[in-house]
Amino acid sequence: MKTFLRSVLAAAATLSLAACIVHTKSPPPPPHGEQPVVDPMLTADGRHFAASRTYQGECAPAGSRGGCYSVDLQPDGSYRHMLLDAPITGTYVIAGDQVNFTPAGAAPPSSMTLSADRTKLDDYVYQAPTQQVPIVQ
Repeated sequence: MKTFLRSVLAAAATLSLAACIVHTKSPPPPPHGEQPVVDPMLTADGRHFAASRTYQGECAPAGSRGGCYSVDLQPDGSYRHMLLDAPITGTYVIAGDQVNFTPAGAAPPSSMTLSADRTKLDDYVYQAPTQQVPIVQ
């Protein structure tokens, strides 16, 4: 009886283990000749925005010293992060919904999260470029 019980328990354990195996097969490559889908907002390598983008956060009260918190992201991978009136510059890389910053100076690396529609970078809001209207005299 003990042998039979051991056999049943061993078979049950084997079946349970087999049911837990996860297949890690990678997805098939795109058919020959097709290019992978490229995000038009990003550079070809997907690491930077294809056009300059500015995100603005809070501003100092009117009449006080300082300016606004803002981040300017350039297609060449450079950035300028204004902390009121103190700029930090360096390089950035987009990785999924994260923008990873590497400052040129002694400041530590940091990251901010992009919203799914890319209109927010943490709590900074995207500022669309404005059309400059020439002054005619």
